[in-house]
Amino acid sequence: MIMENMKKLEIAQIKETCFSEKILLSNFRKDAAAKKIPIIDEITGRFLEGACSIKNPDNILEIGCGSGYSSYFLVKGLKNGSYTAIDLNGERLKSAEIFIKSKFPDKNCIFLQGNAINLIPSLKLKYDLVFIDAAKCEYAAYVKPLMSKIKKGSIIIADNIFYKDKIFSTAVTKHDYRSVVGIRGYINFVTGSGHFKTIFLDVGDGLSISTFLGN
Repeated sequence: MIMENMKKLEIAQIKETCFSEKILLSNFRKDAAAKKIPIIDEITGRFLEGACSIKNPDNILEIGCGSGYSSYFLVKGLKNGSYTAIDLNGERLKSAEIFIKSKFPDKNCIFLQGNAINLIPSLKLKYDLVFIDAAKCEYAAYVKPLMSKIKKGSIIIADNIFYKDKIFSTAVTKHDYRSVVGIRGYINFVTGSGHFKTIFLDVGDGLSISTFLGN
């Protein structure tokens, strides 16, 4: 009877935690939509959470954290390591920092403002997991300096890799041209350089998962 009551209590606690999180994330999405701040969808978020849980990284790097929605899933799945966020938008970065540190006060989180192309070379850590969701035209420019900041077996997850299926189109508008070229350049590098093993998932707007094989 005691064990049965304990199990019921554990289930109730899990249910309450999940319900509270559901409300938290729903409110975040509504606020982001009202402010027209782009964020990943929830399925992509849950994928990131699962990837962190399985990979159990020592250090996570997020390029383009925005206001912290994707950061939530990454930091939640982080056990004992550190999380570093880079974003060009100072206002959104500050919002992300306040949000994440309020939800995970005991976790080691660093927030850096600036262009990732300039900041990546100065990073001191080696990262086991990297999530890229920043300027699409710069994707290819991020991955090359990242190679000295990751180790064999590290994974790089890139979002919007299908770019609303525009990377498959032969007719690209002037507005989308630089983004499409950037993503295509990134894909060509992670599939053709010999340094990565890459798969693509039809999740959200497309994800690529590249495992670093070494230099």
